[in-house]
Amino acid sequence: MFNIAVTLTNIYVAWRWGDWRNWRIYHTTILYMIVCDLLYNFLTYNHSLWTYTHTTFQPNHTLINVFVMFIAYPCMVLIYLGRFPKTFIRGILWVLLWVVLWSLFEWISLKLGQFSYQNGWTLGWSIIFNIAIFLMVRLHYSKPLLAYGLSIIATIFMLYIFKVPISKMK
Repeated sequence: MFNIAVTLTNIYVAWRWGDWRNWRIYHTTILYMIVCDLLYNFLTYNHSLWTYTHTTFQPNHTLINVFVMFIAYPCMVLIYLGRFPKTFIRGILWVLLWVVLWSLFEWISLKLGQFSYQNGWTLGWSIIFNIAIFLMVRLHYSKPLLAYGLSIIATIFMLYIFKVPISKMK
């Protein structure tokens, strides 16, 4: 139920404060986030680091993740990039605000049993990952090729650190 409440809140907040006039500008960054999440789900299919736990209204990880990809990510990008501050210090504070919010939502989901960690992943890793996500979203918006290159490096690093068994993939 918490995931549904967060989803509805995302929709309202994006409707109210998202930069809808310029959605085309953010479209490729939204797709970048969706592709990265799809890649995570593909690469870690047999070795998940985190999963959404089913609820009455959301029966499995895949369907919950689809809601996140196609509702939460676009909403977040429309607000996050649409209102990104122009000064460096305010930009850093903006990134930190989003990291805290997303980490808090994850922690609440974890405490409510609607989210779980596996294979060495922890809330600490999630916080580091959230920092990377929000920095990469901003980087992709301004320098997409650099963001893709760094994403490849980060993916290889994570596969190595969390010992994702490449040899067992189909």
